[in-house]
Parts: sequence; structure tokens; C-alpha cells
Amino acid sequence: MTALSPADLAELAFRLCTATRPMPGHAMLLDAFLREGGLAFTPRLSRGGWYRPGRILDGRGECIAEDALAWLEEAWAEAGEDGDTLLDRLHGRGYQLTREQGITHYLVSIRGDAPTAYLQLEIEELREVLSHPLDACSGAESVAALFDRPDGQSPLAPLGKPRYSFRRLTDIAEHLERIGAQAGKPAPVMRFLDEWARSSAGQQRHFCDKWVLALSEHLDRYRQVRHGAVPVAAHAPAWQGTEDARGTELAQQLHDFDRAAGYGFAWYFHMVSGRRVPRGLPARVHADLQEDLAYLPQRDIALVSGWVEAPYSI
Repeated sequence: MTALSPADLAELAFRLCTATRPMPGHAMLLDAFLREGGLAFTPRLSRGGWYRPGRILDGRGECIAEDALAWLEEAWAEAGEDGDTLLDRLHGRGYQLTREQGITHYLVSIRGDAPTAYLQLEIEELREVLSHPLDACSGAESVAALFDRPDGQSPLAPLGKPRYSFRRLTDIAEHLERIGAQAGKPAPVMRFLDEWARSSAGQQRHFCDKWVLALSEHLDRYRQVRHGAVPVAAHAPAWQGTEDARGTELAQQLHDFDRAAGYGFAWYFHMVSGRRVPRGLPARVHADLQEDLAYLPQRDIALVSGWVEAPYSI
């Protein structure tokens, strides 16, 4: 069977997301993807806690507007961009706002040994819920504020079943090539991935075994598209070390973190990518190395020394 192109894979994923009911582990979706000539994808990370504006319903549950945001933006303009005027006009109509509660699922398919050699599939799991009445939104200073749930509201009430929505399918190598070709200071993610490849972590694990990339695009002030990527750990253990540990004690703390993360030199990448691990650790490790306390492989020692000379973060 001829391998599908990324564009064909994206089209297939879009169609199957529309036709498949969400379930834990996404087994039905992934099985259908393989049956129709797609690739094997592995779920790696799910990120929830976000929502999008939904619809406007009246007191009988009839839909007044499929796109609540667009409807309210127009009504806001007609009310002279004054929230009190808008709410006075709508008072007593029983209008209710819904929202789409969302979870973004990241799935990966490895295409080679390099850290960038994988495809990343992002799908959203959405469920519409009844949020709050418009009459409760007193004092709103913007259209966006109308979608904030006022205090004292009833719990969110589900409206219908969850559903999938295809977000994007990305060839990570191609995305990072675009980042690397951009003018200006090199993006930190490029150094991060290069260091992964040269470290003990990269010798033991593929990058997407333990991480995904949060991708972004935006227009700069010259109206040029800028591509971005930020590493996000699929599993982030808590740092249990102490602030003044050195030598054997520090080596044990690094080992404990790496064991919890599931691969060597994990502490370093969690330190670079966020605040889970203290940023003062490399300096302490480097000081131990200067005293001939070598408890890291040489490949990792080189990265620690490089960070001390030129620290960075993402």
C-alpha cells in the first residue's frame, strides 16, 4: 500500500474525528485510522482546562445564535460598546450562554531516530455545556468578559455528548526547519533539541517518547508569519532535592529525579523548560566537576558546562 502524504493523513484524520465517538485511549479512532491506511499513533499527552465560546440559547433552549461571540460582538457595537446598555436591551429575554469545554490530545508517530523525526497529531475533545445567563453579567467591560462565569452560578450542565475535532497534523522536522530559517536570534527550542540528541536522554529515548511540542504561529510587526515551538513534558515529576546538596548527596538527588522521569539527564531538560527543577543546579554540578566529582557521563558534562557558560531557558 502506498504511504499517504501528510496532507492525505490530515484529511483522513479530519474525516475520522468527525465520524468517531471519543473514548478513553482513543482506541476506536486509532483503529479506524490504521484500517484506512493511516499510521500508528501513540497518545502522549492531554491538556484540558480551556474552553471556547459556544452558542446563545433562549429560555426554552432554542438556539438564538450558533456563534455567540460573533452575535455579541455585533450587539456590543450596536450598543455603543457599553456593557450596561447591551444588558439593558437583552434583560428579561432569558438568554443563556454555552461554552465548548475542551481537552487537547497530542498523539505521536515516530519516523526516524532524530528528535525531530516524528509526526504530531493534535485532536480536540469538545463538549458543549450550559454556562450562565446573560442577565448575570453585570458590569462587563468587554465582550470577552461576558463569557466569564459570574460567582454563584449553578454547575456547568452538559448539552450533548463529547465529540472530536481535528486540530492539525504536523511534520515536526518541517516545522522546525521553518523555525530555523527565520531571521533573528535562534529559537531556544533548536538548542534544546540539539542538546537532547547529544545527551544521555537522547541515547535512551526518542524525544516524543517523553515530550511533545506546543506549536504556534503569529504575525510579527512586519506582518510576517513567525513559527514557534515550546517543549511540554508528558510527565513532570516533582523535584525532591535540597538547595545546598553537593557531591554524593546531589548525585543521588539527580538520579532519583531521572528515575522518576524514566530516563537519564531528565533533570537538565526539566530545568531548562520550566520551573520544576532549580536553575541553580548546573552551577552546583559544575562546581563538583571542578573538584573531580564526576558522576555524569562525559556527554552530559559537556552540556552542563555549556549551560553554565551560556544559560538559557524556554
